[in-house]
Amino acid sequence: MIVTYDTTRVVSKLANLCQAWHKAFVPKTKVDTLKAKIGRPRSEKSQGAILDAVDALLKEKGGAGLSIEAIASRAKVGKKTIYRWWPSIADIVLEAGLRRAAKSIPVPAEKSFEETFRIFLSRSMLSIADGGDVYLRYLMAYAQQDELFRARFREQFVEKRRAVLSSILLQATESGQIKFKHETGLLVDIVFGAMWYRLLVGHSPLDEAFADELTAVVMGYCEEK
Repeated sequence: MIVTYDTTRVVSKLANLCQAWHKAFVPKTKVDTLKAKIGRPRSEKSQGAILDAVDALLKEKGGAGLSIEAIASRAKVGKKTIYRWWPSIADIVLEAGLRRAAKSIPVPAEKSFEETFRIFLSRSMLSIADGGDVYLRYLMAYAQQDELFRARFREQFVEKRRAVLSSILLQATESGQIKFKHETGLLVDIVFGAMWYRLLVGHSPLDEAFADELTAVVMGYCEEK
């Protein structure tokens, strides 16, 4: 009896077995790992549309109006695109908030420390009053529910804002304008603590008068040289 073989099928099976063995036993290279992490690159147009959609929805409906479905519909993108680019809806809000903060709170470059500090406070409060309040309330509320997001929020937003204020204090010290009676980290806590307490509780406004009062408080912790 003569036995015949379908060589095409045999070769195909061998190729599949080799590929499976390679995946199972051959370690991935750094390039393979990097490609797996990166995935498909973001489209700037779609990314901008998604962040714009978050801006609009927060302005119109507040945090309660946010959902992946609502964002996808407003941005005219698929939900899979959003899930692929951000681990949670709060991370989208965080990125939109960072984009907004970069535009609305530039670092002032005035001559005197008091004037520079006063302008920093005024611009920060203006940004909050001009729609930034809904971002911060949403992000801080979500950060209490999710420890991993809280770490990202602290690293990407809170520490950056603290660094800006710390740089203003450090510059004043190095230029010889001011000598602080206390550690500057405490002053940063006092400033943002007062601002965010008013933001969350809402018992008093974040306005120009408060910026003046807070500036006077901080100046009381300083000794002019």
